[in-house]
Amino acid sequence: MASRRRGAPVLRVSAGLVLAAGLLMVWLWRVPRPHRTPDPGPPEVVTLSNTWRAGPGEVVAFADTMARQSVETLAGLGIPRDVIEVNRLQAARGSTMRWEVTSLVPEDVPLALCNLWLTRTARRLGGEVLEGREDLHGGRLSMLVGLEGDRTTLVTLRRTPTVSRTAGRIALIVDDCGYQSRTLIDAFCDIDYPLTFSVFPDERETIWTAERAARAGHGVMVHLPMEPNDYPKRDPGQGAIFVAHPYDQIRQITRHALTTVPHAQGVNNHMGSRVTQDRRVIGYVLEEVDRQGYYFVDSATSSTSVAYDVSVAMGIPSARNVGFVDLETDADAIEHRLRQLAMRARQSGTAVGIAHARSETRDVLARVIPDLAAEGFEFVTAAEAVR
Repeated sequence: MASRRRGAPVLRVSAGLVLAAGLLMVWLWRVPRPHRTPDPGPPEVVTLSNTWRAGPGEVVAFADTMARQSVETLAGLGIPRDVIEVNRLQAARGSTMRWEVTSLVPEDVPLALCNLWLTRTARRLGGEVLEGREDLHGGRLSMLVGLEGDRTTLVTLRRTPTVSRTAGRIALIVDDCGYQSRTLIDAFCDIDYPLTFSVFPDERETIWTAERAARAGHGVMVHLPMEPNDYPKRDPGQGAIFVAHPYDQIRQITRHALTTVPHAQGVNNHMGSRVTQDRRVIGYVLEEVDRQGYYFVDSATSSTSVAYDVSVAMGIPSARNVGFVDLETDADAIEHRLRQLAMRARQSGTAVGIAHARSETRDVLARVIPDLAAEGFEFVTAAEAVR
């Protein structure tokens, strides 16, 4: 059995817009599973950073948001934050120009790629690129961005050999394992980059799946069912932890689950939005996780989960899921979310994401992971990510 170890500037946007956007949520899940209700992942709290669009005349709000999001977009492409500058332009009568974003760009980051992603950012926020210029040698790019024809933001990029592109570590968890066909699990195991298989206790293929993943050099963890907020509409399945369970029962269920998945070194929650919002109950679970020397990953199925914070406070090696990559089964959507996960890895150094044991997901992972590795990303197991 494997050993167990424990191991730019901020810009202000209208508070009213933030509050209004923060009240919205997106929840999408389409594929049924035969034994347990599938975990749809966390409701995405809609914020200015991902869905806000400027309305008519909101030039100032657009300018401020575009400047802030330009920094995030460039950092997500691997440009170090310390070479990105945002400067407030001096106000001039009749001018709507507010910000200038300047950055050095590593030579292995094409300016065309920067142009593409900045253009997407502007359009997502309701604006557009009004003018773009690149010098004949491809070493400098200038973009004028605006709203409804009004110029608001100048972005100037210059390539240089003196700046190196940042990369990061990606830990990808394959959730909901234990009942799928052996052919499908074999196909996931054949991916020649580290993955972590999160396996349900007491499913018909629990032991075989864990053994197969370990033999292939992948990580293994326990996928522990927990009560969601909308139970009984969604049922977490057998062996689930409920808020109403007494202390001893929670500890016993957790202990049993940890002993039924061979080679497991860690735990993450299946569903569990209600449990992970309750410090007392999740604390009982984590006491046993800590006692057994496992690490913990908060699947973040609730935007108000406290599980990660409690785990860290207890000194347990921990991580928090930053994105479900296959909430949609469309291949392009999965690839897009994988690349978003990679952007998070560039920005924070390490990013943990969750996929699911489905054939559509496997095909995209097998195709895209080698490309990301070629770009400098390191794929690690969840156990390595929490160290």
